[in-house]
Amino acid sequence: MASSAIACSTGADPVDRTGSVDPADMVMVSEVRSLTNPYEAAWVRGSQAYADSLGIDLKVIVYGGDSQNALSQLQSVLAAGKTVLLNINPNTSADTPAIVRAVQNSGGCAVTQWSKPEDLHPWDVGNGWASYVSYDGVQQGFDTGEALVDSLGGTGGVIALQGLLANEISQTRFQGFQDALGRQSGVVLLDDQPADFDRNKAYTTTQTLLNKYGDQVNGIWAATDSMALGALQAVREAGRAGEVKIASSADATPEGLDAIVRGEMVTTYTTDPYFNGAMGLAICYQALSGEIDVETLPHEKREFFVDQSLITPGNVQQFLTVPSDEEIVRSVQDPFARMAGPATS
Repeated sequence: MASSAIACSTGADPVDRTGSVDPADMVMVSEVRSLTNPYEAAWVRGSQAYADSLGIDLKVIVYGGDSQNALSQLQSVLAAGKTVLLNINPNTSADTPAIVRAVQNSGGCAVTQWSKPEDLHPWDVGNGWASYVSYDGVQQGFDTGEALVDSLGGTGGVIALQGLLANEISQTRFQGFQDALGRQSGVVLLDDQPADFDRNKAYTTTQTLLNKYGDQVNGIWAATDSMALGALQAVREAGRAGEVKIASSADATPEGLDAIVRGEMVTTYTTDPYFNGAMGLAICYQALSGEIDVETLPHEKREFFVDQSLITPGNVQQFLTVPSDEEIVRSVQDPFARMAGPATS
């Protein structure tokens, strides 16, 4: 998505955001790639719970991994005239500038998560881009890589399934995984392929790699649960479930947690999609209702990492309960409560 699609802002607000916006004039927008992805489905549930708690309409945009579609659908909502509160996981880092400038120039508010250009920051664009939120992908990849090595007893061959190669969080998770493998010499990386965060692509890619490498494949690392679960399906069909160790680097989906309980996966990572889906909207709502002043927020609250935890068979039981809508809403009363430090690329 080319950032030239929207007139560039130089950082000065073109819209007066003093005072507060009437909730009746707001529409909340939650934008995701796919509702078949368990993480993103849970994200949308978090968004819906928060919007419902305030009696504000929620528009869910499913853009199918198509960057231009993500922007064009957003532009249609912006053109309808209500003040937009946007919470989005952009398709790639390059998509973020056009998205945030579109919202900025409309007088709305955006929180973006996971991906942005390294040299672009919310304060460069204006108060309409309230915050950029992410998680430490290098740590996720490193911890899950170490857990995979440990599950193999320190020896064997593994394959890796990356997400979108142009996506920052995919890049950092794979970097962390490679760092973990570099700390030891007994486990070797046989192959790595992109599976685009897509379960079906992960399934077919794993089938291909299992056929190519056969019994050399002792473990599989995937950047997300959706890809790990696609790989698990291929492993099951090969009759090797439980024998081939599978580590996911993110999402803690119910199905992924169940696979850990059954001994078919060895890790995932909490990045609490219910919280994420509500938190971005909560920041925007508090900004536009006058509870917080984006102009005076320190940079640490405009670009930050959020707490996360490695999940293994040893602690999986504490993560099995799905939060209620009321718990989701309570979790974002202070949307900055889970800050884990400034996000640095």
